[in-house]
Amino acid sequence: MQKSGLKKLINNFMNKKLIISGIIILALIAGAIYFFNNSNTPNNTENTTKISVALDWIPYAMHSGLFVAKERGYFADEGIEIDIHAPADASTILQTVAQGRDDFGLNYQPDLLLARSEGVPVVSVAALTQHSLAALMVLEDSGIERPRDLAGKRVGHAGIPLEKLLYDTVLKNDGIENGIEGVQFINVGYDALTAQLAGQAEGISTYYTNQPVIARQQGYESKVFKVTDYGVPDYYDLVIVTNEDMIRENPALIERFLRAVSKGYEEAAENPQEAIQLMARSNPELDVDVANEEILLEAPLWFADNGVFGWQEESRWISFTEWMNEGGLLSNPVDARQAFTNSFVESLQ
Repeated sequence: MQKSGLKKLINNFMNKKLIISGIIILALIAGAIYFFNNSNTPNNTENTTKISVALDWIPYAMHSGLFVAKERGYFADEGIEIDIHAPADASTILQTVAQGRDDFGLNYQPDLLLARSEGVPVVSVAALTQHSLAALMVLEDSGIERPRDLAGKRVGHAGIPLEKLLYDTVLKNDGIENGIEGVQFINVGYDALTAQLAGQAEGISTYYTNQPVIARQQGYESKVFKVTDYGVPDYYDLVIVTNEDMIRENPALIERFLRAVSKGYEEAAENPQEAIQLMARSNPELDVDVANEEILLEAPLWFADNGVFGWQEESRWISFTEWMNEGGLLSNPVDARQAFTNSFVESLQ
């Protein structure tokens, strides 16, 4: 009886030991699989790339795709930890990108060409808007039916060098022989709508997707005269820029970044109001009512005629560069073909 009991005790002990050993082995195998899988995915913390993106302005509807991509985890899927921020001074964006203090930035085709004419090594890697947004805006009850009706009247602008050439072209092509010399061209700063509503200017320089929306929500109807309807070559108003070193040394990061961005903008275009709600989570200062209207005007501008997000036509870069040069804006010659690239957008197709 004693030997039988001892043998039974030993057998029970051995069975328990085998079970525990099996559990330990299974746990080790599971741990190894987990480690292997996570060490080979972009989301692994050690493999995450931190990048900084400077917006062209405080967050508004045009930026919605970036925030959708962040909220949905599209950047994380590419192994990117992203910092999206509005610049303290919008005029410094191309410099901070050129110097690598920001990896990417949103800026304007005309400003990029001006920068390159001064030797700043920035390049557009995708167009965010396929067309110019610039326009002259007048109030509906002003009696002004077209640009030439502004002869002798006050036209408010923000003091940007491009505006002088834009509206000189528009006014001359609509019948004011001496262009902006035939109006009172006054600098009202960036809050042109306030100046207009206060009676300080009959016409203002604006984006037709923005200030007319704000005016309408304040009870004022308006008319806009798009600059491209009056002889200004069409251009990519807003582009995504990086620097030449990034293109040479880390093209894979640019591709990963743009893949996430394109997903964000595709989703924002399909579900615009939801995109604004996602954006508002991290931007409580966003005027959601305005943004919900803006995005309906802006979303159709995000994709080229070929359906590709970010696509840029060489002919448009060349024609607009020539127009700026003929207008005396470029301090030195610029090779328009070097100012942009479609290589990363093409790689996403």
